[in-house]
Amino acid sequence: MGKCRLTGRIVIPDDPEYDLAREEFNTHYDLFPSVINFCKTAEDVSNAVCWARKNNVKFRIRTGRHSYEAYSSLNNGLVIDISEINKIKVNHNTRTARLGAGSLLFPLYEKLYEKGYTIPGGTCPSVGLSGLTLGGGWGMLTRPFGMLIDQLIELEMVDAKGNIIVANSEQNADLFWASRGGGGGNFGVVTSFLFNVIPVDRVATFNIVWDWKGFDRVVEAWQKWAPFTDIRLTSILDLLTKEKGEIRALGEFYGKASELWRLITTLIKAYPPKKIEVNNVPYIDAVKMFGGMIPGMEEYSVSHGDPDAHPFKNTGAFARELLPPKAIKILKNFLSNAPSSENLVELQALSGRVSEVRSRETAYVHRKALFNLQYITKWENEWEACANTRWVEGLRDCLLPHADGAYVNFHDNCIDNWLEQCYFKNLPRLIEVKTKYDPENLFRFPLGIPTARR
Repeated sequence: MGKCRLTGRIVIPDDPEYDLAREEFNTHYDLFPSVINFCKTAEDVSNAVCWARKNNVKFRIRTGRHSYEAYSSLNNGLVIDISEINKIKVNHNTRTARLGAGSLLFPLYEKLYEKGYTIPGGTCPSVGLSGLTLGGGWGMLTRPFGMLIDQLIELEMVDAKGNIIVANSEQNADLFWASRGGGGGNFGVVTSFLFNVIPVDRVATFNIVWDWKGFDRVVEAWQKWAPFTDIRLTSILDLLTKEKGEIRALGEFYGKASELWRLITTLIKAYPPKKIEVNNVPYIDAVKMFGGMIPGMEEYSVSHGDPDAHPFKNTGAFARELLPPKAIKILKNFLSNAPSSENLVELQALSGRVSEVRSRETAYVHRKALFNLQYITKWENEWEACANTRWVEGLRDCLLPHADGAYVNFHDNCIDNWLEQCYFKNLPRLIEVKTKYDPENLFRFPLGIPTARR
């Protein structure tokens, strides 16, 4: 195997599988790479980086294809796809697991669950482990176990010279710091992670649905409860459009259903629900529930050509204080006048173990946030794109006095001060690390961290 030549599986435009290979989850973007390199090993990745550097070919790094602005692909360049680097190896003695960085979440959860473990990752079944982790990573076990990066011990990375290096608390410690929240695509190509894994068997879940008339009271009650309740409980609140006419709260409790009933009393009393479900379930069934998968399905194929792929424009912000009534009114007004009935706002409870880590201890800086707000819009016809994009960006702008900052995994090219909003006081150090490990800015994309020499 020679350096500076592509190895692994190669797909080019003439190949019959090219259209499937180039597809992104956000179908608003229709990109045409010159070469797609499906790497199977770290050596394949090293060869791809060397080849791109030697031939002065622009490239992007891709795992699950979920970049909101499709920055994991490009026209007329190389896509380094690591989704086939997906092996796992669990060490029961140390309760750790070496995970291929290209793993997609649902297959990964299944494999870990078979061995009695999990990691506190995200919910979408086809999201890639690498991008999720490098941005910070949260999900339904965030409050009891922190961000996904808080369970990260070590990573293996191909750097800008094509070298395969290791980063942990002792070796390349500055790179390890930056890789915990600095975002994917900035410093190199991660090929594997070493995580602490969490023993898991059964968990309790809840699903409460209200009529839209209870909007103000439910939002008020949820935000005063979700970041402060029992640390074993993580909850989200989905605010649907007035046209859809519902609000729903869901959550996962690292405990028993009998305890969970007591904990959700506050929400039940806020406004009479029209539906309440509390269940004690195998953990993998909870994964399916929060991943939007049909309960009880025997098979679920997380593959490219995802049937759930659609055009969308999402963005978000962090609330470090409770939303005042005027902010709740803004949410209500926007959801009353949404251009698509499919639009929604999702509140993700944080705090808990997340806030126990200092904001400078990792690159992920939003440690004091009580919850994140994700503003979500999708459409079917291309002529609907402008109205929905204006809606989601207008909502974020109107709520900036009450919720700001940006999550690096929610790429949004409409935010002018993107880097400052993502990293706040950690940005200068991230630029230093970027300059040290990638001085020529080989790893670059429109919202990426720059080097000190622009």
